Amino acid sequence: MICELCGREADRTTPILIEGTALRVCRDCMKFGDVSKTAKKEVATKSAIAERLEQRQRRMRSKDVYVEEETYELVADYPRLIRDARAARDWKQETLAAKLNERTSVINKLERGDIRPDDVLIKKVEKELGIVLREKVPVIKPESKSTGGKELTLGDLMKMKKG
Repeated sequence: MICELCGREADRTTPILIEGTALRVCRDCMKFGDVSKTAKKEVATKSAIAERLEQRQRRMRSKDVYVEEETYELVADYPRLIRDARAARDWKQETLAAKLNERTSVINKLERGDIRPDDVLIKKVEKELGIVLREKVPVIKPESKSTGGKELTLGDLMKMKKG
């Protein structure tokens, strides 16, 4: 268990009251508060401090930034797709706007391609019209010339640029 006062790992913690706040503390930190029955009741559930310490531990874990992730891009002909799907249902722009809870001018601009929809609007349009406006885009890894098994440096990039 983790001491909620000093943050050290302890084999056993004791609930105490420190200035009206119930904390689970290690043996060394017990001198800063009062042991009471009310503290035991208040600390029975997982305290906010323990949750924050766990969140900090999760945040401190390193992430592999080189892991390939799937990315989605808006298709190039999204105005035509939206217009055709709306027309196939015999809906006016006003009807589609009402179903999406958007202004008619937004639908008009979407169909003309004047605005680029955000993710929320894309999802609403896809769901209502039953079309797909996003496509998977493969992650392109930069090609590296043989550098003898070592990583590419700025100097290598400069040489590649000149040559």
